[in-house]
Amino acid sequence: MVEKEGKNQQKEAKSKIWGFTLSIGLSAGVIWGLLSLLAYYLQFTDIGPSIYAKPFLNPDYVLKWQGHFIGVVFFIVYSVIATFIYTKFLVKFKGPWAGIIYGIILWGIVFFLLNPLLKLTKPVKELGLNTNSVMISLYILTGLFIGYSISVEFNTEDDS
Repeated sequence: MVEKEGKNQQKEAKSKIWGFTLSIGLSAGVIWGLLSLLAYYLQFTDIGPSIYAKPFLNPDYVLKWQGHFIGVVFFIVYSVIATFIYTKFLVKFKGPWAGIIYGIILWGIVFFLLNPLLKLTKPVKELGLNTNSVMISLYILTGLFIGYSISVEFNTEDDS
């Protein structure tokens, strides 16, 4: 009987972890995806959110509002995936630094690994200081949001 209760508690704990992870991923995607759209429309960056969906989009939509909207949706999906990866492998790290480093790694993966393969945008060295600084900042903030949210939720002692 006690063993069965222990298994049920483990299932509930895992369900809580993955449910919280999903909500953080969705929140991160919406917040930072819309912020990237705002940065693009305010001309802080030359890269709109449509790059996240570019391999799947009709080329006519890449620079239209529909393409950017679809790009935000893809950014949300990618944020959920990134959050699940963080939770699976990095949940044990406390504090903001793991999230900041995770954001830099995500930026590197997108702009140095995926960009040359999928031709999402111009190479990093051709993008310019404004675009590069906005994009790396966006990824750092996304990683920080994901990492710190997960860290605070699962690494704090419950005093109650």
